[in-house]
Parts: sequence; C-alpha cells; structure tokens
Amino acid sequence: MNEVAQKSLADALGIQPGVVLRTFGMRRSGNHAIINWLLRNAHMGSVFLNNCSVGRPARRTWRSIEVNGRRASITKGDPISGVTSKARDGALVIVSYEDFSPDPDEMGAEVTPDLSKSEVTHEVLFYRDFMNWSASLLKKIQANDDQDALVCLRIMMVALDKYRDMLQLITQAKSLGVVPVNYDRWLTRPVYREKVLQTLGLPCKDNSLGKVQPYGGGSSFQKDAVNASDLKADQRWLTMANDAAFQIVLLAASQDKELIGLMQKLMPKDAELLANYLDQAQFPYIVQVGDT
Repeated sequence: MNEVAQKSLADALGIQPGVVLRTFGMRRSGNHAIINWLLRNAHMGSVFLNNCSVGRPARRTWRSIEVNGRRASITKGDPISGVTSKARDGALVIVSYEDFSPDPDEMGAEVTPDLSKSEVTHEVLFYRDFMNWSASLLKKIQANDDQDALVCLRIMMVALDKYRDMLQLITQAKSLGVVPVNYDRWLTRPVYREKVLQTLGLPCKDNSLGKVQPYGGGSSFQKDAVNASDLKADQRWLTMANDAAFQIVLLAASQDKELIGLMQKLMPKDAELLANYLDQAQFPYIVQVGDT
C-alpha cells in the first residue's frame, strides 16, 4: 500500500473535519473573498488549504494554510497537524484549486489523492461574469513589467479556454450535484449569500463582504481598498474599455460561438455586449483593389 493510500487528509490534519468543501475557480473570480466569507461562517473552527496542486496530495501541495481565519506559520514539508489540529474536531475544511475545471464525467476523481469524493460535503464552483472577469485578469497580467502585449494576449487566450470549460461545468451543476457561486451576485445580494450558506450547510454568522484579501495582490484596480464593500468590482470592464489589448480579447471571445452560447444562459447581459462586437471592431474604411 502506497503512502497516499495509508494517510488521508483527515489523518494529516489531526482532526475530524465537519463540513468539507473542495472549491474550483478561475483567478480573479472572487475566490478568496468568498472563501474568507465561508470561513467566517464556520460552525466552529476552520482550516483552509489554499491553491493546492491538482493530482497531488493536498496535505503537501498547499500554497498557504489558514487556521481559524489566520494565516499559519509553517515550513513546507513539516506535518501540517502541527498547526491544523488547533482547529479541533468538527472544523470547516476548505481545499481550493485555481484555474482548473474537473472533468464533469468524473467529478473530483483523482483531483485530491488524499481526499476521497465521499469525504467531500460539497464541490463548489466560483465564477464571475465575463466582462469584469476578463478585464480584471488582463489588468493583473499587465501589471507584470516583464510581459509585453503579445505575452499578455497569449495568457488571456489560454484563460479564455479554461473559462469556457468552467462555464460548461456551471451549466451542468444541478445534474452533477455541485454548488455554483457567482461572484457578481455574491457581491450585491445579501439574500443570495444567505442561500449559498444554507445550501452548504453553514450558519449565517457574518454576511458582510469582509476585508479585501491579500491573495494574488488584492484588487487589480484598487490597491488601497481595505473593505470589500469599497470595491467597484462590477465596473472593471468600463475602466478597460479603451485598452487595445482588452479590445482584442473581446473580439476573440465574440468569435467563440460555444462561449457566447454559455454566456447567453448564464450572463445574458455580457453576451449581448459581445454579440455585435465584430461590427464595431471593423476598420472604418478599407481600400479595395481597383479603387485607386
């Protein structure tokens, strides 16, 4: 029997978990804001294993660990129970993945070798409406001085493929028994937040938006924002509307019929914005052969 089979995540944590959530979401989809809110609404203690590596044990591949809402100080390679056992039995446990959509035909299979599907209370999918998601991600990528325009666009094209895969999964959420959470609705509708907590089997202790989370450098647009309620996250695409690279991203997205179809189901306003984008992007006048 190999080591993975011998030791489950629960054994490694040193506690008997209560609600266990495995979350998936594209970067800049409000992942950490929503997760922080979930942690604040745990029945008792909590453990958060952030941004684990797909197909490898979560107990080893976390990027950071939070215990009872605070970042834990731990050295890679050390047993995590040294910090996670402080959460005690019955704690909420969240294992997160970014920029990855599990196969809908084998939901969760082999994603977390030390966490079986039967141990997961709910699979949770975070997503954000297209216009603001793409604007926020591009802005984040452009902040890297060593990446020129073409590199940024290559990264965005790959991200568009992954985003489309996530939306495809969202449309199958009910049949797959997974819980989708839309960041845009989460930001603006307290009742929506309450319903999500109820679905996940968590009490509603703190339904505020909380503080801006430091993961990923915080907000791409408002670096000094402290409270999430101060963010203008629903207006990001307007800020980027005249950015040449953003216009190319929108043009590319407008030509993906499958993506547009998914958007029409999940975010019709965004789909409408892209529907006639090709006409708007045409050069005003092109000299035809024979005109001169």
